[in-house]
Amino acid sequence: MLKAIDIARLTRPSRIRCRPHICTYPTPSSGRSISSVFRATRPSEAAAVAARRKAEQLDEDAPIPAIGRHRAEYEDYELALELDKLRSTEKKQPRRRKAKLPSLLNPKSFGEEQPRASSSKARSEHPVQPSRKGKERAVEVIEPDVSNSLEIPVLKPVKDHKGRSERHDCQNMRSKRTPVLTRFCAGLRRNPVGVQMLSPSLHAQLFPGPSLPKPPESLLNISQRHLKDNSLSPEGAAILPEINFDMPPLQASNIRDHFHALGHETAEPYLSLAKDFVAATLPEMPQQWELGRPGWTKYHPDGSMEQVEDLGDESVVSFDVEVLYKLSSYPVMATAVTPTAWYSWLCPTIFETPPEEITDETPPWETRTHHHHPHDLIPLFRGSAPRVVIGHNVGYDRARVSEEYSLERTATRWLDTLSLHVATRGITSVQRPAWMAHRKNRKAKIEREQESLTALQEIAEENGDQDMLQSLQEWGASNESEAEALENRWQDVTSVNSLAEVAALHCGIPVDKSIRDRFGDESIKHASQIRSELHDLLTYCAKDVKITHDVYQKVLPLFLESCPHPASFSGVLSMGNSFLPVDESWQDYLKNAEETYRKMDEGVKKALRILAEKSRAEGLKRGDPWSEQLDWSPKKARWADKDAAIAEDGSSVSTEVDNDQDTAISAPVGLQVQNANIDAEPLPAWFAQIKADPSSLASNTAQRHLLPLLLRSSYKGHPVAYSSEHYWCFMVPHDHVADYVDSHGAPIELSGPKDKRLECFEEKFAFFRIAAPGSARKTKLVGPSIKPLLVKGELTSPYDDLVKAVMRSDLTGFSDDFLRCAEDLRVLGRDDPWGRQLDWTAVTEGAQLYGIVRMLTEFRAVTHSPGTHPSFAPPKPRAKSNKVDHGTWPKWYWDLTGPPSRLPIGELDLTCKKSVAPLLLRLQWQNYPLIYSREHKWLYCMPKHVVEAEGTPMLDVRGTPVSFEKDGPDAMYADDSRHYYFRLPHKDGEGKNVGNPLSKSFVKSIESGELASAAAESGDDVAAKAATDATNMNAFCSYWISSRERIMDQMVVYRDRSAGMILPQVITMGTVTRRAVEATWLTASNAKKNRVGSELKAMVRAPPGYSIVGADVDSEELWISSVIGDSQFGMHGATAIGWMTLEGTKLAGTDLHSKTASILGISRDAAKVFNYSRIYGAGKKHAVQLLLQGDSKLTKEAAGKLADNLYRATKGAKSVRSKQLGPANISSLWHGGSESYLFNTLEAIALDDRPTTPALGCGVTRALRKSYLEEGSSYLPSRVNWVVQSSGVDYLHLLIVSMEYLLKRYDIQARYLISVHDEVRYLAKEEDRYRTALALQIANAWTRALFCYNLGIDDMPQGIAFFSAVDVDHVLRKEVFLTCETPSHPKCIPAGESLDINEILKKTSGGNLGTPTDDLERGGMGEIPLSPAPVRLFPDIQSMNHKIFLEAQANKAGVAAKRWLDSLPQLQGSIAESVTSQHPQGPRGGYGSKQIVRKGVMRRAGVSGKR
Repeated sequence: MLKAIDIARLTRPSRIRCRPHICTYPTPSSGRSISSVFRATRPSEAAAVAARRKAEQLDEDAPIPAIGRHRAEYEDYELALELDKLRSTEKKQPRRRKAKLPSLLNPKSFGEEQPRASSSKARSEHPVQPSRKGKERAVEVIEPDVSNSLEIPVLKPVKDHKGRSERHDCQNMRSKRTPVLTRFCAGLRRNPVGVQMLSPSLHAQLFPGPSLPKPPESLLNISQRHLKDNSLSPEGAAILPEINFDMPPLQASNIRDHFHALGHETAEPYLSLAKDFVAATLPEMPQQWELGRPGWTKYHPDGSMEQVEDLGDESVVSFDVEVLYKLSSYPVMATAVTPTAWYSWLCPTIFETPPEEITDETPPWETRTHHHHPHDLIPLFRGSAPRVVIGHNVGYDRARVSEEYSLERTATRWLDTLSLHVATRGITSVQRPAWMAHRKNRKAKIEREQESLTALQEIAEENGDQDMLQSLQEWGASNESEAEALENRWQDVTSVNSLAEVAALHCGIPVDKSIRDRFGDESIKHASQIRSELHDLLTYCAKDVKITHDVYQKVLPLFLESCPHPASFSGVLSMGNSFLPVDESWQDYLKNAEETYRKMDEGVKKALRILAEKSRAEGLKRGDPWSEQLDWSPKKARWADKDAAIAEDGSSVSTEVDNDQDTAISAPVGLQVQNANIDAEPLPAWFAQIKADPSSLASNTAQRHLLPLLLRSSYKGHPVAYSSEHYWCFMVPHDHVADYVDSHGAPIELSGPKDKRLECFEEKFAFFRIAAPGSARKTKLVGPSIKPLLVKGELTSPYDDLVKAVMRSDLTGFSDDFLRCAEDLRVLGRDDPWGRQLDWTAVTEGAQLYGIVRMLTEFRAVTHSPGTHPSFAPPKPRAKSNKVDHGTWPKWYWDLTGPPSRLPIGELDLTCKKSVAPLLLRLQWQNYPLIYSREHKWLYCMPKHVVEAEGTPMLDVRGTPVSFEKDGPDAMYADDSRHYYFRLPHKDGEGKNVGNPLSKSFVKSIESGELASAAAESGDDVAAKAATDATNMNAFCSYWISSRERIMDQMVVYRDRSAGMILPQVITMGTVTRRAVEATWLTASNAKKNRVGSELKAMVRAPPGYSIVGADVDSEELWISSVIGDSQFGMHGATAIGWMTLEGTKLAGTDLHSKTASILGISRDAAKVFNYSRIYGAGKKHAVQLLLQGDSKLTKEAAGKLADNLYRATKGAKSVRSKQLGPANISSLWHGGSESYLFNTLEAIALDDRPTTPALGCGVTRALRKSYLEEGSSYLPSRVNWVVQSSGVDYLHLLIVSMEYLLKRYDIQARYLISVHDEVRYLAKEEDRYRTALALQIANAWTRALFCYNLGIDDMPQGIAFFSAVDVDHVLRKEVFLTCETPSHPKCIPAGESLDINEILKKTSGGNLGTPTDDLERGGMGEIPLSPAPVRLFPDIQSMNHKIFLEAQANKAGVAAKRWLDSLPQLQGSIAESVTSQHPQGPRGGYGSKQIVRKGVMRRAGVSGKR
């Protein structure tokens, strides 16, 4: 039984079927049943009269709507009642088939003697099963009057509103001679496997011209057996209302040339401009920049310059923007170059005087930028002339251009060199680690060889040995040749995506990006601070512009060669213009989500505090597994409990606290000196000692630990920090960590309590050693050793002169200068990243305090051991403390507190991230307590007798028990002979350590109860409630915690107080499959009632007068995969997966997801993950991992058997060619599975020398080409995944290109909004929303038609021709009925409209898009070259060889497949040798001899190689 929430998510007809009692229509008293619709009676006048009489009687009993939605609802209601009756009778009566459909069991049913029986009356007793593909209204279809192509077919006859009976005469349509397609008297076109095809009218419009070859009878017999083996029958096919309307005419003689014409129309003139810029020669970069005024400056080639408002009439430009991203998201400078001139732009804020006091204290949800920070956008162009802007990650630059924030689309298009590189030379995430290791090793090898060569040359020069010098030069040249030869490896023809790496790969240009760090320098508080550096910064920016153009000259030709179809280029351009309108609700969303999160976070902390206080009060409990893990050794309490209580009330408390601790940056108090100036101004402890004795700054200790902080030193633009273990490091924001891993190794981990003062930075920063990996730690940042860092510009400071001075060893005489630095740092306050590392405890000026400064770690006065260091002040005898004794605390509790400089008295630093939290919550996994291990992280322990009683199967489920070393950090568990310790299950598989059981990965386990608190079992209601609240609220906040920073950082530009816009910084081709990538919007989840902030997408709102119109392509990539498999037969639904995709239903259990669910014994929703991952190339290992994640009680052995069963039923078995026969072009074949045809076709494409997509002929990146891959590292799953997902991108590009054409031709006021994988959305004027919806339906039909045509099938099922629904909405969301209620958004958003094709036709006068514009009349696009026909996968489906090939795949036994493989010719002679010893050559990689043989073999087998 479906739950109410599941019912609410269904379409309207499905909702009524699932819950017929919710319909308000009265049941007819006449007892009329719609089962009469399905009775196989002969069409006669008597039957028609009886039907009219029943309708008249029904009209008397209850009013029946004649037309519109209510009539459809009533019909659905009747069908629902009938289905309910049938379900109850089917249990008692066996099913009987009285079908009149063509049956594969009766070949004669396809002949010309077909009786005049409507295919809609195929079953006399059982109605058609409703389909999940928008085919819910499976009722009788009466043939429409074909004389009027705009007339919409109606459902079964009922009386109209005037009492007249509607009736249409059937037309007797005889089938054609070929057995492929049958027409019935109702006019429905169905193919031999029962799939309903397009109406004659739509078929003629989409597939004009001569027909493609049809499959012979022998192939139909193979399909018949294959479907029967998979329990599929044509009788389960749905019957749909036939659709007829006039589409816009094709712009060519067939759908393939039509799209070639559309691609040219929408790509020009941008494609020509882009090609011209490749050949352009840029002017010389200016030697001097205009540094004295804001705005644009133009630099002519003759050296003159002039001030301009924008780039004027320039048509194509290379462009780059720089941002002081720590201050503002708005630009601070930009440079651009065209073939005629250079340009620079400076932000006005640079030339403003900074305020005396800069305060950035605003709520985190405030999106508007402070007026004293950069807040101006760049004006780039005026007018409506077409223009192209080139950039690397150009979406980032586009977001800083003013005219792009207009609801009216500009004529500017943005072309991204990063995307062009990824599509042609990018690498997959699986390949990245191997590429990084290869680059590191190669770089080290080159450096070693260069060092050796240099040393030998020096020796030769000293000895005057000219022969040796000549030999060394030749050796160097030979090494270069060898390096070029190595470029046939995939690691040498690809790179990661940074501009520096891309430029090095394509152009061989070294790029120095060190100065970039200046734009993220923490010491910059106002843009005017960089005024003295403008020349260097502008030069850096201009060099990036020049390098971008150099890269562009390489990658655009590569892209046009790899993706030659103009629709690919046009689709990429359109996707680069995405935008998201928002209103005042955006600010409310941020505020509500953040406040809800903080409130829940405080609730979690409060619950944990209750548990901590309770545990401290109760003390150690012997035998309690959680209590025994806590450290109960006594530590002096920092405060009395009464002080903590007073602090919670907000009253003042004593500051006399214990600071004799193992944490850093705290000062012991109570040291008193007589005659101290009690009334003097309090000073920070670190500053008081400096002021008392400035000469101490020259001491060695101060040089090591203090001076870099006083000088506010930065390394590569990032603040320095001192770690007790790693010494001097620098702090890098988390989003820039990847930039430093190569040069500095992995980020360091802080050393626990000794680095506690740095913990406050961990949320936003990672720490890297300043020293390179493998070299000594950097102990000092002053003295002669820093000279190399200063020369390279890596070590910087606001005090340039003083930094240069501290390179000397003797710092005597600089005390006053250092004191001035200290004064500046004190003014900046404790929020400064350098000052925050010091002790800000307030002390009285004049007091002679010794040992109060504890910089960066605990400063011990007497000893200096590794990890510690003395105070820079001379050691003094410690004075006797007069602090109050508050008793003792257990150490685990004491560790949660802190000195007043870090934590207020009474407050605990206790969150769910702390390792003590799961112990306080008494968490258990499947009723077994959690154990924290320093080596293995979180475990759970089980008594040995329980494990042994469960037996080996359960031991396999839990994995291998961990072991402990007796001298290791977990020695206390090494001698435990009574328990086994198991790792908590990790999402990445067995053997991985779990760092936090309260992380997002365990939310489902918490909700299911697998991970729960044992507090409820203790009988303590307070503890139980606190534990429940803590775990639940942590789960509620999981989405906001992971997405908060990305969402808060969205750049929102408001044109007024209520209307704003976000330009998502989309990388239009961010993966090797050419999918778009964006960190926030393309990964946003749908709103969930128990997830704070998950209503994100619904905050995108259509402005007044507009609507958001869009659709979700129904199972896009699943259909693409299945039709690729069907192409072996040349007929839709011929394979099992093809039929299940087109006609399978959830109700009958014949759809793919239901089949998989029955094999695995899981839910249908869970089965979707298995199906898509399998089609994307994932193997059994991944399926086993998914099964174990879904059921923690499942053994690996059982999961392996389930996975074997699944893959045997779907992919089938694999037969391999006999090794004794020698190598052949094809070595293996899948057979006997429901998806064998599909995977053999996908692998045939993926394993080709030059794989291309079937629709647009786009090629794969070189990293996945066979010619660059070594044996044993074929990355086959990635290559199969590329075929499917890259074809999905083709689908999206074709859809967008069709929309571009239709919107322009019919003057529809709409523009592309955004696309999320298989969803596409447009913003349309309110009056044009239905025309936009109709255009989407037409674009979808065109797109599907091209896929079919290029795969050799010139027909298309009606069920997939159109979107099942087009959404017309006022917000952005997955479905129009989602209310988007969450803890932070309790309000329900009203539903929008969801319209199927019939409803859209009604709202557009039968499918009328309007009058086409004059300039785009048919033929108005001029002479456009025809699209070259792609090499078909199966060029001769009527051949005997092709029949043998299909039979080999169909048989479950491997005999036929083995025989077919062994019959393939062996690679012989020089051809075989060339295959094993050579790689393809030539500008496109060429075709090696292996490709020649492969194509010959596949032709003999009925399978063709793909270009």
